[in-house]
Amino acid sequence: GSDDEFERFNGPPLTIVVTELQRVHSLPGSYDQLLRTYLSMVEDAYLDLPPNPGAIELLRLAHDLGIPVGVVTSNGSNLTRTWLGSVGLDSLVDIIIGGDNVKRGKPDPEPYLKALDQTGCIALKSLAVEDSIAGARSAVAAGIPTLLLNGSPLAITLEATVIDHLDRVAEVLAGRNIITGERR
Repeated sequence: GSDDEFERFNGPPLTIVVTELQRVHSLPGSYDQLLRTYLSMVEDAYLDLPPNPGAIELLRLAHDLGIPVGVVTSNGSNLTRTWLGSVGLDSLVDIIIGGDNVKRGKPDPEPYLKALDQTGCIALKSLAVEDSIAGARSAVAAGIPTLLLNGSPLAITLEATVIDHLDRVAEVLAGRNIITGERR
């Protein structure tokens, strides 16, 4: 696939990704077989990934400041929970909203609206940190100030701020830039 295809499939739920890949590339086999293969490949790759540089420090800072932390991902919630545990971050995350927990995935606002509801946070007093255009669209549509990590200049049209490193988020949480998350 192309870079454009990768970007388009970075965010939506896996059911949509697998269905579209099967359709576009005329992949053989049933949807269920392809999904199992895809999930197995994702799990193998995912569990070997280290956290982004600065992620551990950022989550500790949010925890120390009493800011609720939610992971909003298109991956499955169980795989995400397993990965967080394997890298020692599970105790720093309050909730996980996976692609399997919503009817409409990113770029729809549903995943972020669900996270706001579960954390008791107010959108304009929260902060989303995203790594995809679809994710940034989802967060912005939910009314959340959004930072796009290593994002494209397209983020300007999304009303998201592009950042190059998670250290920038720590500056935000420390109160130097934008509003931070706060319980209702």
